[in-house]
Parts: sequence; C-alpha cells; structure tokens
Amino acid sequence: MADQLKFFSDEWCAAAAAAHVGDFAVRQRKALKDPANFNHVIAFEVTDRPDLITHVQIVDGRVVGWSATNLHAEDEVWVRFRGNIEHFREAAQGKTPAANLVMGGKVRLVKGAMKDAIENAQALNILIGAWGDVPTNWDV
Repeated sequence: MADQLKFFSDEWCAAAAAAHVGDFAVRQRKALKDPANFNHVIAFEVTDRPDLITHVQIVDGRVVGWSATNLHAEDEVWVRFRGNIEHFREAAQGKTPAANLVMGGKVRLVKGAMKDAIENAQALNILIGAWGDVPTNWDV
C-alpha cells in the first residue's frame, strides 16, 4: 500500500490533475456545455470527514489546479459535491457514473445549480472517472 496515495491528499490531487491530459482532457472539455467559458472551481467533500476536501480549478474547460490544502475562497466555489468515500470510489472505479450518484442523492450537490450540474453531467463523469487512474488508498 506504500505506492498508494491517500484519498484527497495533495499528492493524490497532483496525480488526479496529471490524469487529466491527452484524450481524457479532450473528452472532458468536449463534454462541457460551454468549454471556452468554463472557468470554475469545483469542490468535493467527504460527508463524514470534514477534513477531506479538495478544490479543482478549471479554466477554459481544462484542469489547471487541484489541491486539498490550497483551497479557494468560498465565493470562488461554483459547485460543491458532498458524498461518502464509498460512493466516490464507486464512481472512480466505473461502477456507477458520478452523475447518476448525484441524481440518486448518494453524492449531493450542496452548492450550485442543479441545472448546471445536469448540463455538465458527462464532464463530471469523466472528471471523477479519472480518479480511477490514481493509485488510491481509500482507507483514510
């Protein structure tokens, strides 16, 4: 387990950001409603672990920053998703698309408009799907 990265640690965030290159990045950008103007910060939080939070910064539809410690101001956060580790893992491993978990209430949209989440659902699936490429220690 030494080669696995603690879920939502800064090392894990760096690996997740690095996974958003090439074909993955192209597919994600195409899935966004308006990629050229998609300049947002997305927050992810673990329901029963307030210490496990990460912010993803996307500019022009591309991931440009991802951190668990260098968090953005609350007024910069466009949407916030909150779920338990098991559900994030389920989406990362491709068992259930992340958007389905949001629509089913297993991962909750706690900030932002559901309309925006629906319009960018496929991009969310791709974003969280890339987590499956990161060697993750889910037992945090």
